[in-house]
Amino acid sequence: MTNIEIENRINILMVDDSATNLLALESVLRAPDRNLIRASSGEEALRYLLDNEVAVVLLDVYMPGIDGLQTAELIRGREKSRDIPIIFLTANTTGQNHLSRGYSLGAVDYIVKPIDPAILRSKVAVFVELSKKTREVRRQAQLLEEKNRELENANLERLRKLIDLGHEMAAEHDPPQLLRRFCESARRLIDAEESTIAIFDRDAHSPRHFFRTNSAGQTVSSGEVPAIIQQALRRVSTELRPVRLDESDELLLVESSEADNLHSFLGAAIVCGSIPRGWFYLLNKKDANEFTEADERLAQNLAAQVAIAYENATLYAEAQTHATELSMEIAVRKQAEEERSRLLGREQAARAEAEAANRNKDEFLATLSHELRTPLTAILGWGHLLRSNKLNENEVGQAIDTIERNAKSQSQLIDDLLDVSRIITGKLQIDRAVVDLANVIEAAHDAMRPAAAAKEIRFELSIEPAKSAVVGDQNRLQQVFWNLFSNAVKFSPRGGEVRVAASVENGTVRVSVADDGIGINEEFLPFIFDRFRQADGSTTREHGGLGLGLAIVRHLMDLHQGSVEVHSEGKNRGSTFTISLPVIPAEVSAQGTTAEAVLLQKTEMQPFGSVEVLQGLRVLVVDDEPDARDLLSTILKRYGSDVRCSESAAEAIEAFADWEPDILVSDIGMPNEDGYSLIKKVRQLDSSRAQKIPAVALTAYATDEDRIRALDAGFQTHVAKPIEPEIFVTSIASVLKSPTGDPNNSSSPE
Repeated sequence: MTNIEIENRINILMVDDSATNLLALESVLRAPDRNLIRASSGEEALRYLLDNEVAVVLLDVYMPGIDGLQTAELIRGREKSRDIPIIFLTANTTGQNHLSRGYSLGAVDYIVKPIDPAILRSKVAVFVELSKKTREVRRQAQLLEEKNRELENANLERLRKLIDLGHEMAAEHDPPQLLRRFCESARRLIDAEESTIAIFDRDAHSPRHFFRTNSAGQTVSSGEVPAIIQQALRRVSTELRPVRLDESDELLLVESSEADNLHSFLGAAIVCGSIPRGWFYLLNKKDANEFTEADERLAQNLAAQVAIAYENATLYAEAQTHATELSMEIAVRKQAEEERSRLLGREQAARAEAEAANRNKDEFLATLSHELRTPLTAILGWGHLLRSNKLNENEVGQAIDTIERNAKSQSQLIDDLLDVSRIITGKLQIDRAVVDLANVIEAAHDAMRPAAAAKEIRFELSIEPAKSAVVGDQNRLQQVFWNLFSNAVKFSPRGGEVRVAASVENGTVRVSVADDGIGINEEFLPFIFDRFRQADGSTTREHGGLGLGLAIVRHLMDLHQGSVEVHSEGKNRGSTFTISLPVIPAEVSAQGTTAEAVLLQKTEMQPFGSVEVLQGLRVLVVDDEPDARDLLSTILKRYGSDVRCSESAAEAIEAFADWEPDILVSDIGMPNEDGYSLIKKVRQLDSSRAQKIPAVALTAYATDEDRIRALDAGFQTHVAKPIEPEIFVTSIASVLKSPTGDPNNSSSPE
């Protein structure tokens, strides 16, 4: 027996724990074309199947260790042996459970012992023949694979070129450039003299792209297709398969000048999906009379390849365009989203600020109500006691002092509110002049001296007048220091000390106001200069006030190009406020004092030594409030004036007709007709006396805008309520003393 015959034997695996049974099986199944392999256990059978193939496994069911059913389950569990047929051998004819489980494990048959040799041979023979046919199929497949490999090797060079072309087209994303490269490469790949490619628009009538490469390798993007070629291309477009023609075809046998140089034609349709999009063709195979079938197949592959590449390039170009548009849209949306986010952030911040402002407003209004009602309690209470006429002389004096002090306190609150209103609207202005800061500080100290004495608080002033000249508004600077001194006195304990010191460094004068009072908590320091903010806004606080003074101080310092700072070591450790202002050099101060100080002095009200000018003066007082009319009338009559009162503008006009007053004192805010309407009508009367009569505006509208409006309307001066009798009388006298009725003369307090 030859080695080939031995190698072609079919393996049959017999598994039984009985050597006698194995011998019997071997005697029945022995044949020249078979290898009978014995296995005495399931483990031995499994080891053999790891490295060998068998046509069939004869498996005894009952064996020690791993029985036949378990062995079959393990065989089926392996990838390599999963499909091997298994025939179970058993002496148990009643074990239906074994039969069911055996078939579920893939058994092809059961043979009951004792075994019938003929049945066993016939069943095993089937699987032996099946194994032989399987081997033959494998052998044929191997031979076919070898033949294919030979064919591939034969066309390897052409395939390499085709792959290179595919890579080039896959890397090219510009559709026109892709078609140009294809036209040049297809001519070289199929070895033709000339190649042409065309891609049509969606209407399939007009070419979108057209390229032709001639025999010299030159490529053009325009040209005419000969009529004879057009006929061939119609077949290509209709049949949608390659068309190969040579000189034996009727189409090329036509006698024409176009056909003289045409020996062979190969064309293919370019189909994208199922839609024809174009064609390409090649003319005249080099060194041959016609194109081959291999050329035809290659042309078909090239047509499919260029269709895919063109579609991809077109999609890429469209995607790039879309990506650019999308990128721009995303950028616009991102910008809009960022803007929306910024707006949302600003809106949230504004809302939080508004809520905080609203809380501060509510707290401020509660504080304002308290601060206004507190002095009113004293004023109304002492007023009631005065009306009872049951007070002695000392108590009457105490009542008057208390009423006056509380009225001034309310007036100061109103002034602070007006200043804050001017700050908020940006209308708070200052009159600049050369100011001796030492005099300003001394004046503020004098104004604070009674309050300090009442609490036995000592003031230590350390100021150098010669080095403290600044440019600013004297009244406003005095207001700054009065506020700082007032706070120092308010928050210092009885018997405390306030230290005021000034020094000049690098052209800046720094004035510090230090006290040994309750100090400022570190948490509140950043808000100390905010409007309507107080360290203690509760109903149990020890010190009154609206929390406006320091906000006004900071704004006034800003207007003077200066600054204000605060420092405190904490609770009950005092605080120090420091004012910084640019100083004027000594020589400039000396030169500027004469002119600018005179200007400052002109703006201040100078009291008159006597008021004889009011003796016998006829004064027309116009006010809709009876109490105000009575007060003004009483004051003027005490100075010898003849007073007549009117409660409306219309009544005042009638008074001019039958009584010629020497001066008009009118309220601004009145029902029906206000003071502006009255002064306008007075100036329009026929009487020359009425047209030139001095007029004083007396009103609770006390802002700078109100003063300017009153002067522009025709009043000579503007006196703000609440009035002080001396200032009121002096204002009238100053108007009468002025020969021109200077409209810039005003006693409005700042």
